[in-house]
Amino acid sequence: MLRIWGRKNSINVQKVLWCCGELGLQYERIDAGMEFGVNNTPEYRAMNPNGLVPTINYDGFILWESHAIVRYLCGLHGLGTLWPGTPRAFAEADRWMEWYDTTLWLNLRPVFWNLVRVAPEKRDMA
Repeated sequence: MLRIWGRKNSINVQKVLWCCGELGLQYERIDAGMEFGVNNTPEYRAMNPNGLVPTINYDGFILWESHAIVRYLCGLHGLGTLWPGTPRAFAEADRWMEWYDTTLWLNLRPVFWNLVRVAPEKRDMA
């Protein structure tokens, strides 16, 4: 059984949920993080010492960090589809996941936080 801790509005949780959808995996999602709390409990911290989301428990295997989770699930269930069959093809696909995180998201994050996470009256529109 696959259990996923995280809130639906977390981009990192969404990556894992999208992956599960593409692979046709059944899962149970437990609300955790931000307004739901849970991620600062001793039980959660025992699974993920960083206290962030997402975290999964897949048949007793605990894993955190969205990209690691996506790679793991694709390695198990996505051979020939989301998990390319050769090291070169894997590297090509992997490059884009890393580019998103290290290049695109770095530049989009300040805009996202200002427009989505900051109250309208406190936004810096400069």
